[in-house]
Amino acid sequence: MEPSKVEQGGSIVVVFDIPFESVGPGLWLLQKNESEYGEFCSRDDALECALTEARRLEARDALSDIVLNIEGNDGVWRAFDTSIRPYAGRMRS
Repeated sequence: MEPSKVEQGGSIVVVFDIPFESVGPGLWLLQKNESEYGEFCSRDDALECALTEARRLEARDALSDIVLNIEGNDGVWRAFDTSIRPYAGRMRS
């Protein structure tokens, strides 16, 4: 089943949320467009899965905007692209 997608300005935005804190001992939840996507034993595993899926989606659909929304240890959520650079969105002319 294809995950839900958000359309914004003609492109499709897919957002992965990777929290800093676990939901239980050794359990991190990864969300994709606000729906549970998977459970992982570590935050690194959740991030690796998000990167793999994000890069797969990006290669398949060049019109997609992929955002990795990662929570820092300070509780602040920061948006990154699939190169783990701060997310700037698509440049439109």
